[in-house]
Amino acid sequence: MNTAHVNGVRLAYETIGSGEPLLLIHGSNLATGLSPLAAALAREAPRMRLVRYHRRGMGGSAAVDSPPSVEQDAIDALGLLDSLGLPSAHVLGYSYGGVVALEAALMAPNRIRSLILLEPILLEVPSATGFLAGMAPVMSRYAEGDMAGAVSATFEALGGNRWRHLVATAGPDALEMAVRDTALFYRAELPALNTWRFDATRATVMHSPVLSVIGSDSGQFFVEGRQLLHERFPYCVDADIPKVNHLLNLQAPQRIANEVASFLAAHVSALPVRDGRTVR
Repeated sequence: MNTAHVNGVRLAYETIGSGEPLLLIHGSNLATGLSPLAAALAREAPRMRLVRYHRRGMGGSAAVDSPPSVEQDAIDALGLLDSLGLPSAHVLGYSYGGVVALEAALMAPNRIRSLILLEPILLEVPSATGFLAGMAPVMSRYAEGDMAGAVSATFEALGGNRWRHLVATAGPDALEMAVRDTALFYRAELPALNTWRFDATRATVMHSPVLSVIGSDSGQFFVEGRQLLHERFPYCVDADIPKVNHLLNLQAPQRIANEVASFLAAHVSALPVRDGRTVR
């Protein structure tokens, strides 16, 4: 991967293709988690310039002394665009990265050509208490210092007995990387999520197209999150991915790429849509 120096930290990133820029922001503890989706998007939307990076302290990006926050991660995302000479971009965020994408859009709406959100973690919805309670076994392992156990419990709950195979699709070192990076999520990112709010007034400044992607098996918490997106962004459109849950980025990257490519085609003049499909 390449390296960019952004806001005093070294960020690892890669670019694929050329054309309209699409920035991909990964989730909590798997910095390579969007690599299967990036590969699928490269096939489905070949006229896009995909930019996939590791957030500060994660994967191949430099560790930092001070804990990251949603706001700092959003500033980094915008700073990476600056370092690449990109005044604006389409932005895709998954899970925690979806919240980072939202914050970047609220900070700099004129820089967001469109916003694609794969199950952002929005803790102000009614079922958030139950969602967090479901994380108690994982939190217990984290508190005991058992990072490998916390990672295994998370992925097994989402991916069943095939979870190791699914994680391996993100790269040969993906599991090792997740174990190494998971402490950052529980130590800093989860508390940051607890204090971040999807402010209704700030949301009025964002007028770019928005796509909400959720898995059919992801549960009420993410359904309510989508409802909140529609409240804040009345022009939000939906894409439902069947038979997957919150690990949808690894379970169905091709299906997601199809939906994203069609959505982007509707908002990129070089990629027209015919009968709901991208025309090459």
